[in-house]
Amino acid sequence: MRICHLSDLHFGHHDRRLADGLAADVTAQNPDLVIVSGDFTQVGTEVEFQAARAFLDSLSTPVFTVPGNHDVPAKNLLKRFIDPYGLYRRYIADDLEPLLDLGEVVVVGIRTSRRLRAELNWAHGSISKGQLRRLDQRLAATTPNALRIVVAHHPLMQPDGDVLKPMRLVRRADRALETFARLGVRLVLSGHFHLSYVRRHEVGAVREGAPHGLREAGAAPILVAQASSTISTRLRGDTNAYNLIDIAAGRIAVTVREWRGEGWLTRETSSAVSDPAVANAEVVAGVR
Repeated sequence: MRICHLSDLHFGHHDRRLADGLAADVTAQNPDLVIVSGDFTQVGTEVEFQAARAFLDSLSTPVFTVPGNHDVPAKNLLKRFIDPYGLYRRYIADDLEPLLDLGEVVVVGIRTSRRLRAELNWAHGSISKGQLRRLDQRLAATTPNALRIVVAHHPLMQPDGDVLKPMRLVRRADRALETFARLGVRLVLSGHFHLSYVRRHEVGAVREGAPHGLREAGAAPILVAQASSTISTRLRGDTNAYNLIDIAAGRIAVTVREWRGEGWLTRETSSAVSDPAVANAEVVAGVR
């Protein structure tokens, strides 16, 4: 199975050149599913959501989405408090926490964005205890032994090393990862940081990953894959990029497709064991 993972499109603050050719490049990769991990818009206006909808309609592949913090109205505070996801539901998807059971693979979304928080920065994300309890119940009804994927907007692990702009992880990230491990989740996809990197998580131990690119990604119970901003001009030291994820024969391979001025090119690929029985086996990583 091949998944195309996009994030942080930020229509309204996007590069038109990238946006115009993105659908064609995604289609050329022949994915079975496109996942967008939030921030379709910049300030959550109707015009921005209309542009995002037009882009989604140009894809020939089923799309799985979760909202981001920028998909809650930033300027219309009345709408933000009364109906924060009204435009998202109208133009993107009615379900804020979708679940897709494809038999061999199960994908479930967790909404990490909030209409407000008890702090000045409302962009920060959170996962509630109730969401984790419901996740347990929802996954219990899915295909047994399927590879389980969680999609969230806010990251659950930091990159390894210094970053241009330090960012905060989603609230209860550690508890969420422990829950994911217990529930057999093998892959977590998110965005928000505008950085491409892969890390791995084990209960009680965190092994090194790769802050930019995937050269040192590894095998563990959970692989955490971050996508850079795909088409936004709001970059934080990384290029515009998206991830291609191939799942086959007990392995998860993550390939970065980045924009290099005139087109989308493959940067590098990392492969990790996804079968829990051999989760600590050798990891093969290389540049293509």
